[in-house]
Amino acid sequence: MFFEKLLAAIDEGEGGNVIEEIGPETLYTRRAFLTTTALAAMGVACGRIGSERSLIRIFHAPKIFARRADDFTANICGTFNAEVKHARYRLNAGAWLKLGQAPPRVPSPLFTVELSAAELRAGRNSLEIEAAADGNKPELKVIRFEYDPTPITLPIKVDWSSHDLDVHDGHWENVVIDGRNCVRPIPGSEDYDRIIMVCGAFAGGRRIETDVVFRDHVVAERPFGFGVLPLWGGRPDDPGVSPRRGWNFSLAWFYSHYNGAGSEFSYKYGDAPPAWISSYRDLTLEAGRRYFLVIEAWPEDDAAGQHCRYRQRLKWWPENRPVPDEWIELTDTEGAPIPPREYSVALIAHRSQVEFGPVTVAPCKPSVLTRDVGPMSNQPGNVRERIGSE
Repeated sequence: MFFEKLLAAIDEGEGGNVIEEIGPETLYTRRAFLTTTALAAMGVACGRIGSERSLIRIFHAPKIFARRADDFTANICGTFNAEVKHARYRLNAGAWLKLGQAPPRVPSPLFTVELSAAELRAGRNSLEIEAAADGNKPELKVIRFEYDPTPITLPIKVDWSSHDLDVHDGHWENVVIDGRNCVRPIPGSEDYDRIIMVCGAFAGGRRIETDVVFRDHVVAERPFGFGVLPLWGGRPDDPGVSPRRGWNFSLAWFYSHYNGAGSEFSYKYGDAPPAWISSYRDLTLEAGRRYFLVIEAWPEDDAAGQHCRYRQRLKWWPENRPVPDEWIELTDTEGAPIPPREYSVALIAHRSQVEFGPVTVAPCKPSVLTRDVGPMSNQPGNVRERIGSE
């Protein structure tokens, strides 16, 4: 009874609003301070009661975001209490914008705030997220973070030792398994296109090396996949749409629909139909086995120095087996041209529980930069293709 009266008095003094500031310098309001003091005095678990009362829970809010470009956004991910009926956000005291939710990418109660490079300031930024339940005063969270637009310098190695994860969608964690650092979607949160960033945006070629252990798929009778987005260009869409509906990427992954490992290019603007080009080779996937991936992706120019296409090639093999001689190779102009621009590198888990090891991103300088391999069906190996719109 004492605790309930104290909380009521605190609410009366501050209008019922809960304000939490997350960032390099975390500040607490009078209400948060008194609430924490009351909880501690009664020997109650602060985190448990706080989470039950809160309308907004933040999954990921990095202290610093690396370079963004074009449709590649800086994202803040979290979830709302089931009671939330309305939500909005604003950046750097600008105009309030609606924070939307839409399956399959961001179904309720999840949310993702997407901030473009054009909106971000170099240095300190302040994001406000407000949520309201019917008949109650809104709750506000303030998140302060840094943005560094400095061009990315290769090579980069991410060993997943830091808990400050740059997540595009979903809820991820870094863990130590069998003595190695890994990153994975938090068990129980796996679903459609969980994506985590490896680095910021940069132009030119890149060679990515990593390893992955597949544990299980999580949605019965639905296709699943996991791998690397060597060229992640974000989500093209109309201004103000939340969550964004498009995509722009190259992909190197295992996909159960084809029961194989392969490469893809795809571009989709907003709710328009996507364009695809893909090539797969058979792979018998074993749960609990470690697989290694090497991917190279780079732009190619014509004799006049004008952009012609992007080329990507992939090698995928299990632990304790020799590295294959052949690449799974593909160009975007065979079915889904993507625009010449800066791209980041990301990891993806689609309806699957997997663990990714450390990732290295290095400059890509293939010895046959302008070689034309011709139609994919002429390459050796068991290859399946998908070209066009779906």
